[in-house]
Amino acid sequence: MAVLLPVVFFFLLPPLTRAGLWDPHELNVADLARRIALNLHGATSLALEGADNSLPHLNDLGRPQLPFTSIALGFKFFGLHEWAGRAPLAVWGVLGVLATYGFVARLVDRRAGIFSAVALTTMPLYFVEARTMLGDIVTMSAFAMAFGGLLVTVFDRNDDGEPDTKVRLGWLAVAAIGLISGFYTRGGFLGVAVPTLAVGAAFAIARANGQRRFDVLGTAVGAASLLAGVVFGYLGIDAMAGPPGDLSPWVGAMIHAPTKYPTFDFEIGHIAAALAPWSAFVPFAFGRLFIAPQGKDGVAFVRESEARTALLVAAGVAFFAHGWLAARTDLIGFAAPAVLAAACGVALRDYERGAHPSLAVGVGTAVLLGLFHHEFHKLPEKAFHAFAVSSSTFPESFKPHALTVWWIALGGFAAVALLTFIERYRPWFVSVPARVKAQFDEPSRKPFDPKVYLRFLLALRDAWDGMLALAYFAMVAGASLAGLAVWIGTRMHARWLPQLSSQMRDLVLNAWWLTAFAPLFVIFGAFFWCDVWLWTFEGARPFGRTSFARGFEPFEQLAERIKGGRLGKTIPDLITGKLVVTPDQLDDGVGPTALLLLGPLMYLQVPVLAFAGLYLGGMRPVVALAFAIPSGVALFLVLGAVGDLLRGSRAAFMIAWAALVGAILCASYYPALANQLSPKEVFESYQRLHKGSEQLALFGVGGRTAAYYAGGQPNILRDTNSAYDWMMGNEPSSRRFVAVRSEELARLNRAYREKSTTGQNLPVVDARSSQIMLVASSLRDGEKNENPLEKIILTKPATPQHKLDVNLEDKLEVLGYDIADANGKLVEHVAPGRKYHMRTYFKVLAPITTEWEMFIHIDGFKRRHNGDHKLAEGKYPMSLWLKDDVVLDDHEFTLEPNFTPGNYTLYFGLFVGESRLKVKSGPADSENRVNGGALRVQ
Repeated sequence: MAVLLPVVFFFLLPPLTRAGLWDPHELNVADLARRIALNLHGATSLALEGADNSLPHLNDLGRPQLPFTSIALGFKFFGLHEWAGRAPLAVWGVLGVLATYGFVARLVDRRAGIFSAVALTTMPLYFVEARTMLGDIVTMSAFAMAFGGLLVTVFDRNDDGEPDTKVRLGWLAVAAIGLISGFYTRGGFLGVAVPTLAVGAAFAIARANGQRRFDVLGTAVGAASLLAGVVFGYLGIDAMAGPPGDLSPWVGAMIHAPTKYPTFDFEIGHIAAALAPWSAFVPFAFGRLFIAPQGKDGVAFVRESEARTALLVAAGVAFFAHGWLAARTDLIGFAAPAVLAAACGVALRDYERGAHPSLAVGVGTAVLLGLFHHEFHKLPEKAFHAFAVSSSTFPESFKPHALTVWWIALGGFAAVALLTFIERYRPWFVSVPARVKAQFDEPSRKPFDPKVYLRFLLALRDAWDGMLALAYFAMVAGASLAGLAVWIGTRMHARWLPQLSSQMRDLVLNAWWLTAFAPLFVIFGAFFWCDVWLWTFEGARPFGRTSFARGFEPFEQLAERIKGGRLGKTIPDLITGKLVVTPDQLDDGVGPTALLLLGPLMYLQVPVLAFAGLYLGGMRPVVALAFAIPSGVALFLVLGAVGDLLRGSRAAFMIAWAALVGAILCASYYPALANQLSPKEVFESYQRLHKGSEQLALFGVGGRTAAYYAGGQPNILRDTNSAYDWMMGNEPSSRRFVAVRSEELARLNRAYREKSTTGQNLPVVDARSSQIMLVASSLRDGEKNENPLEKIILTKPATPQHKLDVNLEDKLEVLGYDIADANGKLVEHVAPGRKYHMRTYFKVLAPITTEWEMFIHIDGFKRRHNGDHKLAEGKYPMSLWLKDDVVLDDHEFTLEPNFTPGNYTLYFGLFVGESRLKVKSGPADSENRVNGGALRVQ
């Protein structure tokens, strides 16, 4: 498992050729490695015409050379391909996972080692670095080998308390390889000082506690580690205090203060974003390392306690080192994810062995994941921390896909973590001493038992001497009366009703059922999913063919309870009030509870949620319903089989779920993000679309990428005019292609519209990446223009919903505007709190030299909504607008909740600073605001 999973993640999921080279970050490293292979390893075939083929200086590398040498050897033996450079780093990643598994398995047990290996493999920072030519995976792997090797050498004992010298010498060799690799990857400070100081400090703590039996090898290595850590740490800190200059071997990075001095939480933010979702569980895993190991005694107890101490110390030392470097160098990927993964693995293994549950751990992890989701939504560029890059522009077109993936990844992990830690459990396969076995709580309830739910309902009814039930019914009654008043007011056209916005009216009308059912659904829904976990894991059996049918049992049992619940008598008695159920007599209430409470939760809950998710995801209702109906049974069938396969271990399921989440991020999210930043897809489209000798050129795209994808060196175009002239040079006999960076698209589009006679926008045949696009000199039959500027510079006559004829200083003519909802449908009125689009149509009357901005004022009832914004989101500057162009500005707006129903006046215009573009003709006021007419707010 520890070998197979990282091989799948780092090499196959997806293949290393799937994601393109990130230009410039990954491409810079690859080109430096190519030059090293050419000059130091005799790979003369890697020389590129017109490129720099000289041997780079260490200052050019910006760090020690081992990562570059690894990539260079891949190029030498396999050629100049992206996968050839990435494969050696993927091998380093596998070695780091194996080292982590090895030292945790040796000091704790093999199952904890597996948990730690899976956690490390599925951490985005680790698998992204293992799959890209950025180089920091060598640092992380070397750290795992150095720290793990020293740790086993110092602390390993067999269960009799005797050291195994041969095993420890082997691990000492692993540590030596890790320390040498670390030094030649990130210098003496991170590569040597941090792992040695961590192990040395843990050794000193163990000696101070008097838990260590003296042995020559362990004492010598522990003392030497402490000394080396202090010496290399001092040399590194001293080198960082000096002036910027050449690369220091003690620091392992170029010293220069960042343009913006980092705040105290900079490194926390890096770890949180780079290791999500595991980073939400890491703080609680550290907390649980302070608990005494469960199910261990004697030498094993002491050995694991010392390992836990070392993990805590190592995390602190590594965090301090990175915090110290953050103010003196560029961002360096966190070197010790192996320590954090080991902490997670040990904590989960300890829970599996009987450590107490903790609602705080589950809720805390879920809360942190909610925070991370908010950050990835508002600051999507935080995803670049997994690449150890702190500042880059996130592709605009990729944001919706990114948000969907983070919803699935973070939301699913939060739910599983909460349900895993909410209550104690005992896997049937766990073998522990009798004194520990006595600490387990046997399940106090049977899953999906109507009596338990009824008892729970009665407890809520009687809580606080019935005051909770009274408050609940008062809330429902108040909401019902308010809804009734609004309903009657609507039918009778009451004068006070217009004072309520449509949004508020809808809320009041629906409040009765929300207050009646939402609290019960939340309470009993949570209780139901606790039962699902109880049934899945406490009810687990040895895995076999019957495991695949176990999921039918809860449905069959509930159907039997409903059938035997005497519903013909109990339901009428419940309606008429004759049925009175007490905590001592529950039999008469079992049938109604099974039908009215458990039935919807088990039979309807999952299908309804599945249908809502599929429908909102864009699937047609009939198809969504077809998939949703069997989803509840399918889920139980899967959980039943998985519970048996994992032998009833909730901790193992959390690890398995993390592997699934990691697979989603590894196979979908990060490769797709990398392709947004790479010209790979553009070159692939060119290979597919071009015919014969049709040529490709690059405009704004690094020419070095062509060596990996184009099989030659395309023309490099330096400015807009030369790009246009070259592109159109062979028309109409043969077309040409240009790979264009998005920043250059607007100017090239303007040159095309100005010089061509078609009146169309620049033909774009591949716009999958919002950063780099493939442009053609013309379109063939059947090809569609994918130019994103088609939505801004219109090529068809404008047909605005609200027509206007306004002249703005003989420079622009306002043709009119549309008001559309979030789905693009034209609307006649708007409501507060909802998203709408105002689409304004301009016709250019004369060249414009000033970059005006647009304002929108929605005025009325002493209120104003202000919508200042750049025209066309700044994607097509006004200096590029040509005479007779029709330009569409699309601005999203949301009215504030205090906008009451009524007719408001829509004003808009253009401004710069305190000046406004004057209105020469058309509906306007004295302040040079175009009067767009009445806007109805409901």
